[in-house]
Amino acid sequence: TSSALSAELRMAAFPGLAPVKADNPCGFAAARRGRAVSCPPQSPSCSSRCSCPLLFPERVAAAARHSPRNRGAPAPRRGERQRRRAKQVDIVQFDRSDILVNKQVGSLSLQVWNEADASSRPYFEDVGGATVRIYTGELACSGAYQGSEVILKEYPFVRGQSFSSLAKNEVSAHARAQASEENCENICLLLGTYEGRIGERWLVFDSSCIYPVSYWAGLASKKSVRKQKNWSLLTLIDPEIDRHRRQAFILSILKGSLKGLASLHKNDLLHQNLGPDSIVLSSVDEKQVRGLRVKLRELSFSVSVSEASLRGGGTLAELWQQSANRDENYEGVNIREEHEQDLWRRATQSGCSSYFQKKNFGIADDIYQLGLVVMYVIFKSASDPDTVFDMVTLKRYVDITFAGSIGEDFRAFLEADETFQDTIAWLDEHEGWALLEAMLHQDWKQRPTAESCLLHPFLQQTLKYQYSQ
Repeated sequence: TSSALSAELRMAAFPGLAPVKADNPCGFAAARRGRAVSCPPQSPSCSSRCSCPLLFPERVAAAARHSPRNRGAPAPRRGERQRRRAKQVDIVQFDRSDILVNKQVGSLSLQVWNEADASSRPYFEDVGGATVRIYTGELACSGAYQGSEVILKEYPFVRGQSFSSLAKNEVSAHARAQASEENCENICLLLGTYEGRIGERWLVFDSSCIYPVSYWAGLASKKSVRKQKNWSLLTLIDPEIDRHRRQAFILSILKGSLKGLASLHKNDLLHQNLGPDSIVLSSVDEKQVRGLRVKLRELSFSVSVSEASLRGGGTLAELWQQSANRDENYEGVNIREEHEQDLWRRATQSGCSSYFQKKNFGIADDIYQLGLVVMYVIFKSASDPDTVFDMVTLKRYVDITFAGSIGEDFRAFLEADETFQDTIAWLDEHEGWALLEAMLHQDWKQRPTAESCLLHPFLQQTLKYQYSQ
């Protein structure tokens, strides 16, 4: 699909379609055979306005005025607020007949908490046979959007495990993010949900970003810029154009990821599942860096850190309206609750007792996870395909092997391999090591926020690759 955006009321997920009427901005109400998902009491309304600049680019400036950095700016006019409410994006309850499933394009393993022995740290392990599958699909419902491409996520129904809570939690998190006035351009857009024939839960997303960062990193590793030169007339102007283009692509990924995380934190949400597979790109062609879109997905383990939630107001899943799920009264292990309880257990062990301390600990934990992703993006893309640079290895390097000395010992470790010479020089030139050490600091209180990371010199550097090329 084309990435062109119309100033008229069109959905970003389905560009190129005829504009819809002003009294039906999202178009789904007329096109679907179902009903809009109603929101539970005491929770953000799914039908609230959405200030997503991807959907409505003319409202970027209005959304910026509401950010904490611009609180002194004048409030939006009444007409502007009404237009924001009119341009809402409903989360739809589809029927099975509304969706045509095409082919599987990916899968994600579900994990449960495993209390290890005293000699090692606890860890999450895969649940046998429990896999979240990703499919491409089309909207088969009649109307203007018939045949529009979507991405489908299937949560399995597995006896003995409560996976419906993960689906509910993800829907709730997207509902809160999409109902917010904050910028949601860097978070995947959830269009709706429906239940399968055997109890599985399906989530329907827009198809603007489909390539996981892990997929791009694998491709980049195979075609290292040190080994392969794409000669052209532009090479005469910039002999290092491939390397500079790669650096611009990496910076776009990092900036988009941090912006998405900052948006979640502004909405009192923690991601808690950040990794190379939870960040998706609109393209893996580095020549298309100018129009690259980066979005966060996988909000199934997200945690609410609003004051009401941390003071006993309930979790996102508990706020979501009760539906007739087959495992609604399941009394066994709840994966999502186990994950959240582990977060607060670690917060308590770190000395957190008040609401603000727990919230800040959760934010710092997200920054740590994203710091590992930053390392993965930078070093995996520069490594040889045979070099093991997965998240488990990086976490061991950060926590054990080179704990507290990323900028010295880890740098010296990489310096012995000539494959990373250009990458090391790039990080040296723009204080990249300082950014990594800050995000991965052993003391959670010393870690910066996502907004602070965006202001770091490494992410503010002047690009040597010009998009016009």
